Amino acid sequence: MSLRLEYPDKYRLWSDLIQGNTDRVFIATEELLRIGSRAPVELSLHGLPVSLVIHGLVIGIRRRSERFAAGVYFRFPDEEIDKCRRFLGLSQSPDRYEHGRKAKRVPCELKVALRHPASPEPALAKNLSEIGILLASPVELYSGQYLELDLTLDDGACFTMRCEVTRAGTAQRLAGVRFLDPPPEVIAAIAACVDRLAEVRPPPHMRTVVIADDDPTILEFLSKALTRYGYEVHKARRGEEALALVRELRPKLVILDILMPGIDGVDICKMMRSDEEIADVPVIFVSALDPDRLHQVADEAGASDYLPKPVALAELINMVGTYLKRSE
Repeated sequence: MSLRLEYPDKYRLWSDLIQGNTDRVFIATEELLRIGSRAPVELSLHGLPVSLVIHGLVIGIRRRSERFAAGVYFRFPDEEIDKCRRFLGLSQSPDRYEHGRKAKRVPCELKVALRHPASPEPALAKNLSEIGILLASPVELYSGQYLELDLTLDDGACFTMRCEVTRAGTAQRLAGVRFLDPPPEVIAAIAACVDRLAEVRPPPHMRTVVIADDDPTILEFLSKALTRYGYEVHKARRGEEALALVRELRPKLVILDILMPGIDGVDICKMMRSDEEIADVPVIFVSALDPDRLHQVADEAGASDYLPKPVALAELINMVGTYLKRSE
């Protein structure tokens, strides 16, 4: 196969093809292709023996000249870009954060019994709002799945709910679940439960930090460094774990690797900026992206700041201290 895109590492592939502009990608080649035809393109990462083949639509051609090489302009459809996301261990790009989250939700430990799919083991609602729950499930669930469950509120009231799984992750089998057309009296009972739980909810710790990175060495370094300086650190290695922690803890600061399994750091940051409860939480990106691209990505995502890898300890502590002082 002569059509090939080579990347030095996964960060460049993610930056250029997944988060970049996929409407017009140039590949230098002498191969003759027709505009409007589809052709396979091999994606190759330096040092990785396994490659990925995606198909693109030819939208333009350029003949060789004295100044420029001959080549083809491709557009890659969304389903092919999703192949790249899965290749890197990322979930499909979330499509709900643009609408924001305005329903008040609170952390909880409410009993849930799964009717369909049936499970003899109990489930648990980890947070609650009028529109849904974060479900810790004893069985694996998938996005788009329909559920029927019994939800027991803090006052003992139990309601049978029809629901849809809006997002699911393998970590701790946590799943976002949306209620499907509950009757008004059930909505009122859930709203009252949310208010009661909110009254006893402790305020966020002034030095609480959530750190997310899929590299255990970096995660441990960041965690030990901040713990040594008196910060209360909570760790995550996957995107959905990090987002669940942020929503549950409402930390004073979030430190995110950009490229993580599940939801990437950019989408987590965008979802936070569209969520009324956590929109103001400072977000610091740490990434091996080249500095210019890192600056651009952080700006577009709505991050507060960024640090290039390898992270310098003094710079990390100074930056964390600066943003926590601003939130006091």
